Amino acid sequence: MLLKKFEEVNNPIIYIFGAIAISCICYGIYMDFRGLSIFIGALFFVYILSYFGIEFCIFILLFFITGLYINTSYYKISDNIESIVRIVEINNYETIGKVNGKNIILDCKNNLIEGKRYNIKAKMIDESDRYSGIVGRAEVYEIYENDDDFISGLYKFKKNIFERLKENLGIRRAGLITSIAFGDSKNIDYEDKDDMKNYGIIHSVCVSGLHVAVVYGFLRYFLGNKIGLILCGVYVVFTGGNYSSIRAFVMLSTVEGSKIFKRNNNSLSALSLSALILLIFKPYGIMEISFHLSYLATLGIILLNQKINYKLYKLPEKIRESLSVTLSAQVFIFPYMMIVFKDFSLNFILGNLMFIPFVNILVILGNMLIPSYKFSWLFDFFSYLCLNIIRFFDALINKIDLYSMPMFYGNEYVAFFYLWLLISLYFIKKGYKKFIYLPAISIIVIAISMYSPIMNIRYYREGALLICHKGDRVLVSSKKEIDMERLSKASNASESYRIEKNMHFKDKLSLKVMKSDYLLKLKDKEFILNMSGKEIYYNDYDIISFKDGPVNKVFIVDDKLIEVCS
Repeated sequence: MLLKKFEEVNNPIIYIFGAIAISCICYGIYMDFRGLSIFIGALFFVYILSYFGIEFCIFILLFFITGLYINTSYYKISDNIESIVRIVEINNYETIGKVNGKNIILDCKNNLIEGKRYNIKAKMIDESDRYSGIVGRAEVYEIYENDDDFISGLYKFKKNIFERLKENLGIRRAGLITSIAFGDSKNIDYEDKDDMKNYGIIHSVCVSGLHVAVVYGFLRYFLGNKIGLILCGVYVVFTGGNYSSIRAFVMLSTVEGSKIFKRNNNSLSALSLSALILLIFKPYGIMEISFHLSYLATLGIILLNQKINYKLYKLPEKIRESLSVTLSAQVFIFPYMMIVFKDFSLNFILGNLMFIPFVNILVILGNMLIPSYKFSWLFDFFSYLCLNIIRFFDALINKIDLYSMPMFYGNEYVAFFYLWLLISLYFIKKGYKKFIYLPAISIIVIAISMYSPIMNIRYYREGALLICHKGDRVLVSSKKEIDMERLSKASNASESYRIEKNMHFKDKLSLKVMKSDYLLKLKDKEFILNMSGKEIYYNDYDIISFKDGPVNKVFIVDDKLIEVCS
């Protein structure tokens, strides 16, 4: 009976991925939102049970339990470790290493090198962060270098390519080439990054499906499918194996494998399989922005690309294909960008049509630097070709800048209306005409929410607070480096202030600056709003953790704070 039910379900891999994904979400938020975690899990299985029956539901439950086991195993680590750690990221705030596939923060004063392996002895402090995959903080009391391995060699090789490019072309152009070709974005110039963001091609500086497709297409043309696929896998490892590149490679392998073994392939199944593989090794991935963007864009392309392509039949084929992919990729990304980043480039069509062809050329030429590294004359030749592409790229940006549109700023209200508009259009197309009123209803809900009959304070990750009550929306921050004008537009603030000491709002509350944090004073109670993420000890106050916790909004009701994640 179980086998029969399994065969009746179309694309079962989608539901298997759903079970693993839901288990990762439930495990990740359980400590902070126990009720929500249980509700999400229960809702998923109610859906499976009602549509597919008890047998398939039990089958999917096994994968849900497997997902919980994967998460439990990932976050389990010994109190004391004596092991080999690879340094995967060094930034201004912390050093992150990987031990047995688990991410840890290294509390160490030594000058460490990204990509290198070290033998360490350390005491583990339980400071796990399930939203970023950190299992704890290691207080290192002994550390020394280990021998380089294949991965360490790749890190060193990338650095050597950058250094030689810097000698040939300068630091700015070297950073641009290595970021586009290898996804090594730490050396890219801020102005170049802003230009790419403005034209909606910021994905060019991290290895994405675009890069994998271009590299594989080039390799397949000269070396054939099988060797091309193997070398493309090496390229994914060389570039660091981010979510987009692994997703693209798994999907590519599925498609090409189906051709080799003469089996049918389904794009949604391939997408689900790639996500499933990622979550098995990185269960925290379901919480990360790069994971969301990669899969939302690909889902849009799978579901809508052909339909949009058909609608644009009057355009020339090349323009039509490029435009349909660009538009379909943005359909699900747009509301996410509004919620997370508060802005969206209106120049994305222009950017993808005009600049992506040059990005593709730079991806190929940049990767030709790898086999030519040992031959100085050949390396210099490809460097020269890259230089000319960049010069043309710069000249084109300078000309197109005259016609570029300003950045569009928005927030969760824009995303909310957009999603309800999509839902309305979908059901109207299915014949449910009454859904035509849904956008109007959403506007009423948005208007009430923006009016804020209940006083609330919203935290923005840039380090600002938005205080809302009965039509007043006041944005405040004590940080000088924040772009208050941009954030004011994104939050629809009626007023904005930089506060140095104290501020009062309608005689209802006051804020007092305490270094990077705030003391919130109500009539009879006081709270610390932790904005810095640092450990703070205030015995006399309740603490609301904005920086590291999932809470980003509090409602104020009769001197009580109701914490929410919105």
